[in-house]
Amino acid sequence: MKAIFFAFVGVIAVASFCSCNRDFTCRCTFTDTSRNFDIKIQKVRKNDAKVLCTDYSVFVGNCALK
Repeated sequence: MKAIFFAFVGVIAVASFCSCNRDFTCRCTFTDTSRNFDIKIQKVRKNDAKVLCTDYSVFVGNCALK
């Protein structure tokens, strides 16, 4: 019974860590809409994607997480 319980807890723990990382899109916009572009940020947590998008915004212009 204990082995089944620990196996179940292990599977749940692994599944919870895997589901945190996702793909996000950072959209950079300009007044001239022909210059707008998207940056794909892959396999990161949402807060990390926000930080990366903010860093792009410093160099490029107006960027926000989509």
